[in-house]
Amino acid sequence: MFDFDVIDNWYIELKEMNKNKEGIKFVYQDSFIKLLGYMRAYFHLPYRQTEGVVSEHASNTLPSIPDYNNISRRINKLDIKISSDYGIKSNLHDDNFVIAIDSTGIKVTNRGE
Repeated sequence: MFDFDVIDNWYIELKEMNKNKEGIKFVYQDSFIKLLGYMRAYFHLPYRQTEGVVSEHASNTLPSIPDYNNISRRINKLDIKISSDYGIKSNLHDDNFVIAIDSTGIKVTNRGE
């Protein structure tokens, strides 16, 4: 589940980000990429797994799903870092995000183990 504020403001934030931008326009707003960065850091996910979580949980909700390469490049540009007290620091303004993962489908052991 994703913070619906990110989804509700999808086109509004993209319009603002792409205003007077030269070259290829942004497809994913910074707040969405920042949400993926938080999720990746808190759950210690590689970029491909972050892409998988987004595609499985939000494919019906989001206009499109970013690939792991796009996630990697954009997260690195936002400069999201984990501090020594395990808090996340960002150079963007502070936002509140809600991250919830449903783990009912996660396989913990194989048959016979």
